Amino acid sequence: MLADSHQASTLEVSRRARSVWFGLTTGWLIVGLAVASLLVGLLWSYSSVRYPGAERQALGSLSQQNTYQTSDDLPKVLRWYTRHFGLGHEMPQANDCVTMTQVQTHLFLQQSLTITLCAQPRRTLIFVNRNLALR
Repeated sequence: MLADSHQASTLEVSRRARSVWFGLTTGWLIVGLAVASLLVGLLWSYSSVRYPGAERQALGSLSQQNTYQTSDDLPKVLRWYTRHFGLGHEMPQANDCVTMTQVQTHLFLQQSLTITLCAQPRRTLIFVNRNLALR
């Protein structure tokens, strides 16, 4: 025997659950708008620095720029960078600075590394500029 049952009910959601849902939705909407604004700003900034008619040489890049200091003297720091990175093109910059550069290409990636060392009384300043680009 089949029983035929019809139930009519309303699903009620508590006020707290609705508040949590609304808060989460609003939060994700704000995050989404912030990310979209950042992307639009980056695209605008990217296109604003491109010279008219210039061809792009790299698809995109990541860069690292840091400044360090050490109490070691310039010759010791210079030897360390030469040994660890194989940097050899030493270009004197002013009286107390040396710049070393290296460009390496691996398949579709190109890494550019520039290290500038500046001797100062009782310390050596180290300026690192590394760029990794898609080719």
